[in-house]
Formats: sequence, C-alpha cells, structure tokens
Amino acid sequence: MALRTQTRSTHQGNHTGTIRTCRITPCAQSTREGKPFCPDHVDQHSYVQQILQILEERRAEEDRVRHQGPEAVNLGGLTARELIVHLSQHGSRTVERLSREFQLEAPVMHDYVAALHTKGLVIVGRTTRGSTVVRLAG
Repeated sequence: MALRTQTRSTHQGNHTGTIRTCRITPCAQSTREGKPFCPDHVDQHSYVQQILQILEERRAEEDRVRHQGPEAVNLGGLTARELIVHLSQHGSRTVERLSREFQLEAPVMHDYVAALHTKGLVIVGRTTRGSTVVRLAG
C-alpha cells in the first residue's frame, strides 16, 4: 500500500483553501481539515496504530490472566494501572462492581486484584454479604 499526499487549490468566492486527498493509493477521497487519511483509512494513522497496539496488548494480557491466573498480570500494564487510578478516584469497590465497570469477567478481575494485593498495592476485605471489597493501600 503506497502512501502519497496530493493537494489541490480551490477558489470558492472569497475563500481560498487546500483540499487534501487520502494518502492511501489508489484512494482519492478528500480529507477534512488537512488530515492525511480519509475516514475509511484513518486506521493507518501512526497514532491510531499505537492505540490499536495498546488495545491488542491489553486483550492478550487479559487472555493470559484468564488462563494462567494472577501470575500473568503485568503490574505496569494498562489494566492494572487503570485499576489503581480507578480506585484512587472512586474509592473502595467490590470485585463484582469492578468487573462491571471494566467489562471483565469476575474471575479475571479477582486475578488482577490478587496480583495487586500480593504486591501490596491494594487491601482486600469482605462486605457483610461476603463480597470481596478492594481499596488502595496507604
């Protein structure tokens, strides 16, 4: 897939501007506001590629945790960092609530909590109904 940038000047009344076309060959769609890619090819942008890579790493880690347990948790990974931030902003949460908020199965969330607890980053307790409650340490 070859990249290219094409510009053409336009004159409409008192407005002079530049219209760019998508960098993907043979796409000839116009882009808006000087963007390098049309909506069909925005996934080719380097920033979008970085975000997609981060999301793929997150998905792969969650799959590892699902199959290997707390040992597979990357404490520097996106999910663990987001859990810490979430708890700092919202306070104590049950594992079930965290599962809903993060859209993760409860056993996977339990594994993340167990890994964070092992490293002393969170404190784990029980509610009167027996649910596991998590809060930041310190």
